[in-house]
Amino acid sequence: MSVRSASYFVLICSSALASMDLQPTAWKATRTPCCMDTLMPSVCKSLYNRDHERFTRSCRTNADFSFIQCCHSCHFNIDLFTGSTVPVPNDIYMKDVEELLLRTNANTCFDRHGSNFCEAFVTRAGPWGRRALTCQQSAFAFRVCRKTCGYCNSSKPATVRYDSTVAKDPKTCERLF
Repeated sequence: MSVRSASYFVLICSSALASMDLQPTAWKATRTPCCMDTLMPSVCKSLYNRDHERFTRSCRTNADFSFIQCCHSCHFNIDLFTGSTVPVPNDIYMKDVEELLLRTNANTCFDRHGSNFCEAFVTRAGPWGRRALTCQQSAFAFRVCRKTCGYCNSSKPATVRYDSTVAKDPKTCERLF
């Protein structure tokens, strides 16, 4: 095979691979994210005290609020769920994971900046080539590229394995910064 035909073969193969919409699982998130209150526990408690029904509704319907902003307060702070009017399942964290992230075609499973932006983020292409942010360790990834990074299920299975015991243990969960 001549050098020219070998170069042509490589060019054809690279074009074919680029058009296959590859998303290596190794670049997607796989570990349970830490469940903490990024808004600070006092802020989450204040939001709850100001309007506990609205706070609870946000925990059950808004994935960003439920899993990033007030995750610990939404799922593990027993003091906030002592009312008898709102029944709380034994494992509210896993219930919310199922409802907001793992249910097929959930309306909370999307990429805020579109698939091209998020594909570049996941594959570290273009402007993301030298950035330290990854799907695994970034709240940015959960909030902006939730679907492509594997945090939720739209039509493909999520790559993150959620576990409530791991989520509340800072020694075993994946910190999102």
